[in-house]
Amino acid sequence: MQKLINQIYQFDFLKGAVLTIALVLPLYLGIRFDQMGYGLAFAMGVFFTFLPNTDGSNRHRMLGIVFALLLSILITLLCHFTRMASEWLFYIFFGVCIFWVSMLSVYGFRASMVAFSGHFAMIMSFALLKTDLTIGLKLGLIFSGGIWYLLWASFSHWIFQNKSTAQKLAECVESTADFLKVKYQLLWNNPDNRLELEQKLLKLQIDLNEEHELLRELLFKKRVNEGQSNKTSRHLLIFLEMLDIYELALAKDTDPTEYKEALGLHFDKTQTFQSFAASTIVHLYALAEAIRTDKKLPLEEKPTENQEFCESSIKSYVDAIGLPEAREGALILRNLLDYERRKEEKTFAAKRVYANILEGSDSSLRKKDRQLFITTQDYNIKTLKANLNFKSSVFKHALRLTIAMYVALFVGKVFEHQNAYWVLLTVAVILRPNFGLTKKRGLNRIYGTLMGAGGAVLVILLFDSNTIYGCFAIPSLFLGFVNLQKNYKVAATFITSAVILLYAILVENALNIVQYRVIDTLIGAGIAFLAIYLLWPVWEEGSIKNSIQKAIEASRAYMENIDRIYHSKEKPDTVYRLARKKAFLESGNLMAAFQRQTEDPKSRQGHQAQVYANVVLNQTFLTALAALGTYIQDHETTEASKEYETVMRHILENLEAALTSLGGGELTNEEDIDELFQATGVLEEKFVKLSKERDVELEKGFTPMSQEMRNKLQEGKLMTDHLKWLHSISDSMKQTVMGLANP
Repeated sequence: MQKLINQIYQFDFLKGAVLTIALVLPLYLGIRFDQMGYGLAFAMGVFFTFLPNTDGSNRHRMLGIVFALLLSILITLLCHFTRMASEWLFYIFFGVCIFWVSMLSVYGFRASMVAFSGHFAMIMSFALLKTDLTIGLKLGLIFSGGIWYLLWASFSHWIFQNKSTAQKLAECVESTADFLKVKYQLLWNNPDNRLELEQKLLKLQIDLNEEHELLRELLFKKRVNEGQSNKTSRHLLIFLEMLDIYELALAKDTDPTEYKEALGLHFDKTQTFQSFAASTIVHLYALAEAIRTDKKLPLEEKPTENQEFCESSIKSYVDAIGLPEAREGALILRNLLDYERRKEEKTFAAKRVYANILEGSDSSLRKKDRQLFITTQDYNIKTLKANLNFKSSVFKHALRLTIAMYVALFVGKVFEHQNAYWVLLTVAVILRPNFGLTKKRGLNRIYGTLMGAGGAVLVILLFDSNTIYGCFAIPSLFLGFVNLQKNYKVAATFITSAVILLYAILVENALNIVQYRVIDTLIGAGIAFLAIYLLWPVWEEGSIKNSIQKAIEASRAYMENIDRIYHSKEKPDTVYRLARKKAFLESGNLMAAFQRQTEDPKSRQGHQAQVYANVVLNQTFLTALAALGTYIQDHETTEASKEYETVMRHILENLEAALTSLGGGELTNEEDIDELFQATGVLEEKFVKLSKERDVELEKGFTPMSQEMRNKLQEGKLMTDHLKWLHSISDSMKQTVMGLANP
């Protein structure tokens, strides 16, 4: 029951419920009073405005709905007048409209939904031809339907907006826990399905980046618009803690080799650390459930006993091996303890914020800083102009869709199908900007149509009652709309079933409708497949270098900011957080681009091995950066040495060389390996010197280690190891990129 209640507050559930209510009522009245033309035109107004109602700020949702309604009315009006003037004039307008409306997609996802509303208005103008309504009445009904849906959408948002935001935050907390859980399994469980878990981890990272972007828009803009409300402040502070936990999670590598080599036969000493990590994951799941259900959450007054158990494990390891032999393993365990303790602190901080304990929080951001974290869309006309060329994937998609729609129109005209506009609708729904999405969408559409048609036929054969048809059609519509964004296969199944059942209420030969529906879907899918494959196809291999370049540039900026706070010894500021956000996003974008490439035809998956190597190296580099950044934030560090500066310069030079290769340039300078070896050698000697100083202390009987000595040893070990690791990865990135740029 609780899961059902949670589902009710999901945005897709609410949106599906609102659309179903807004559609069913006018359709029922149209059927009840034998005025289906009125009901159909009114329902079209509802559906035209539904599509831009996607996740995001309320202002953007409302503007998207209004713009889609006005665009749909304008297209319907122009379709009427061009048809009245000349059939050939309408055909010209048809192509011009499809192309320019498609170009609206340059302004982002919501704009692409507005564009689809425009396409849908063009397509459904064919259905309106079958009614005997005047154009004025059609437009009035469409406008009324749009306003009707706008009122419903506004009302539902007013009632459920806080609960919906809380659900999104709960999903983010739960996804963070899922991310930590998979990393835990990879690090400690030695799983047989390691490759499967690594792929799951990459997908979780992509999903988390999307959830973070949505919550930034929802929470930061809500804070700006509504001011310092207690609930909004709490949600924002919890979200910021999740971002820090995510950075900590990225900082930990999933390879257990370091621990096995350092601890040897005493690897069992990590059991307490594993329990510590598992405990934090459990606390995050509990927090997510509390946010989702709006229930109280037990709070811990002090850190859990896990820290004490881990301290005991370190002591037990040192006692068993003895110093100085145990020093390296002890430092590794000490760094692991710091990492787990920091995760627990962040988790407990989020739990205290949830309990409305806000004292001492330093997570608040100034208004102008909050705006910087929101990804804004530039609606300048220059953006449209810049995409009017064949370098733009949107431009190529607009041309491709226009031609495909002309072909679909011609097919419907020649073969005189009963509802030829279904072919147009199938092409518009299936044809996406790239091959992978089109193939997936097309197969789901075909599967959904066949399954939905089969289900509807079964109902029609078993029952001969319009009431029963309606009872099946309404929940089918609802389930279809709820899954429209999440699972298109399911959505297509239920929507097809609902449409056929509605036709069964209106006409006698409903089974013939099934035949036409299936045939038109297959024809439309065939046209879409041919279009994406033959007309200016966009293969991911052509743009993957750009994704790699952006990821390297973002990682370089993140590294430069880590270097900056290491020098200044200041707390992370807005500039640092923005660089971190950018690095995480671009890494996720690169992984998403690689996934799309794997969906392209085998013949178009060029240099896949090099691309995959770049994806893995970029992710590993980001992990090393996050580890370095979190260590610097959470520990007292010494002044940056000359050797540190040297190694950092070599790493940045490697990144610059990789970017130069991707840009088609030639490398002019060879790396000074002797200088690098000398610098890393000095850093290692400094750690050896510190170790000897500690050995002298032990000989003199100073068994307890001072905090200052511990900090120096930790910094010497971790900073040296991570600088060498970062350089090794950056060098591999340079070599791999050179192989990709010059195959």
